[in-house]
Amino acid sequence: MNQFGLREKNFYHFSFLRDIKVNGIYHNNLNRYLSIYPFIKEEHNHDFYTVLFFLSGKGEIRIDNDIHNVQPRTICLIAPRQKHSFEGLDKTDGIVFFFCQDFYVEEFSFIRLLDIFSCTSRIAGNKTNQCITLSENEFKTVFELMTFIGNEYENALSSTNSAVIIRSLLNIMLLRLSEFIESKSPGLVKTDSVFIHELSRLIDSYFVKEHHVAFYASAFYVTEKHLNDICHRHFTCSLKKILKDRLMQEARKLILSTQLSVSEISYKLNFDDNSYFTKVFKKETGLTPKRFRDLHKRLVP
Repeated sequence: MNQFGLREKNFYHFSFLRDIKVNGIYHNNLNRYLSIYPFIKEEHNHDFYTVLFFLSGKGEIRIDNDIHNVQPRTICLIAPRQKHSFEGLDKTDGIVFFFCQDFYVEEFSFIRLLDIFSCTSRIAGNKTNQCITLSENEFKTVFELMTFIGNEYENALSSTNSAVIIRSLLNIMLLRLSEFIESKSPGLVKTDSVFIHELSRLIDSYFVKEHHVAFYASAFYVTEKHLNDICHRHFTCSLKKILKDRLMQEARKLILSTQLSVSEISYKLNFDDNSYFTKVFKKETGLTPKRFRDLHKRLVP
């Protein structure tokens, strides 16, 4: 890993950001951000969520294999591990906002986050709808929320509640953006909403004790295949991955917020042995639990 937190070629961990003010989130003017990190204009991906808000000017963003034209009042959502690059943004003004999964899931549902960012995934060959241009009223709503987030972020050192306030504002903003995206996607039909809500509740209640899909399928009296089909349709990933992500989120929380040893955390999360827990954790994060703790402790402002 290099000084910017690079784990593999053009893959960036949150630690590459050198001017973080609140652990787990980052807010900046787009031009200022690009001047600090000019290499980010080239194709890259990273392990955190991105919201880009364009205020003026024009340019292009290539996300995976799609080219998106941006203009004033354009919002772009980019999910973790989506390759993207920027073209012609030199005269573009805007806001860049990053947040880690763990920051959001500290208080809100991981499945809700997946659902909101499902517009960034290509389902059944359909074109993604992750860059939308807002109406003036929609723009005003989101811009006010983004401004509140920015103000709280800049004044974080003088407030002990900044992270909680920003997380609440972020949740409201994402829910509003989800409504706007749905209204601008006539072919998008969201079904099984009650089922998804119940699945979210069940996972939050049992993810430590029950690591296998079979338990959740039996709870709903459906087959594992049917449950996985629903997850793929809504989140473009399997329930097994959702369970693993939720478990690793809890592992990261325990590593950073407690003094428990790796063995104690492994036992607490119902892993068969410490070595298997370390293997799974390193596969998901690229770091051993000890290295993750050492690196992220230094990130807290």
